[in-house]
Amino acid sequence: MKLLRCAGAVAVTAMLTVPLAYADPAPPVESYSLQELVGPYPSDFPARGNHIAVLDGFTAIRDTHPDLVQRNLDRTVEINNNATPIEQQRALFDADHERLLSLSDALGEGLGEAFRVALAEGRLPKVHALLGGEVGRAVGVTNLSLLEKQHWNNPRPFEVSPDRIHYYFGDGVSGSADPYVEVGGTSSYPSGHTSGAYLNGILLADMLPELASQILARASEVGNSRIVLGVHYPLDVMGGRIMGQVAAAQRLNDPAFARLVDEAEDELRAELERSVGVPLGEYMATDAPYRRSDVARDEFRERMTYGFDLIDPSMVNDIPAEAAVLMRSVAPELTDGQRLDILRRTAIPAGYPLDQAGPDGGWLRIDLPAAYGAL
Repeated sequence: MKLLRCAGAVAVTAMLTVPLAYADPAPPVESYSLQELVGPYPSDFPARGNHIAVLDGFTAIRDTHPDLVQRNLDRTVEINNNATPIEQQRALFDADHERLLSLSDALGEGLGEAFRVALAEGRLPKVHALLGGEVGRAVGVTNLSLLEKQHWNNPRPFEVSPDRIHYYFGDGVSGSADPYVEVGGTSSYPSGHTSGAYLNGILLADMLPELASQILARASEVGNSRIVLGVHYPLDVMGGRIMGQVAAAQRLNDPAFARLVDEAEDELRAELERSVGVPLGEYMATDAPYRRSDVARDEFRERMTYGFDLIDPSMVNDIPAEAAVLMRSVAPELTDGQRLDILRRTAIPAGYPLDQAGPDGGWLRIDLPAAYGAL
């Protein structure tokens, strides 16, 4: 067992120190009504009852591809053992804090700070109610992974191969000192942290389409952080992306719930613009970005497959029609058919691990940042 202690993740309070000069007085804010928060909404429950069908490419891998199962562990060890001190710190931060704080990095240096200050001051009640933490309204039952984890009951890498994993611990100041206690003895597949990051990231990108590629790249980093810690495998993270995309599409295809997203968008954009004092587009053009768009797209694509080879080059499937809604804000002038065509043209080939033929396949192939960049 290799016990490594790195500096704890950056404390939230340390990120909230830059004063902002507001151009206008703060208007009153108001969250959703109790009825809006309670619902119910058709998208509160997975359309299929659960996500097992869209994630079931894992069963065939475990049953018939022992070489890939071994490569899955080996790739985990590579990422975990070779993590830089910064990657370790960010992984601990991602494990211990609300996903909105992690995703805020993607907004850029200045705009991300404005976002965090607004959250801390309670200026974004709808955004926080929708996307905040594990209890955000967007998550609900539609993106909980308990049934799926119980179905596969897959042991975690740090328990399967404890002598090959480096253990990274925080300082206990900004969060848990031990990220392994909470998940010990639980199933790894799919990654719930990853699915939540993608669900929240896609909805946040829907609100800020100008930064969609950066937001999705940061969501992919949250998933990768789970591998850095040695608590998940790449296939867990790839499955989490599938699940998060399915949940986000279901939410945005629900007109009543999509209205909540639209209201949160209005709140977010108005508050950010008030905070920085100029139109958002103008501010974004001069802000220090989380990643250049091309770099964000490259990082996202690498984490779509983690370097695994095709396991079924002859597989044929299509991008699910329900996924077209994932491009509604970046391509509002296009029809669903046109959006779907872009998703098809920018998708990776069929047949990578976890991809499936038939009506439950195709979700793994969706490369949202590439689709955004094709516009």
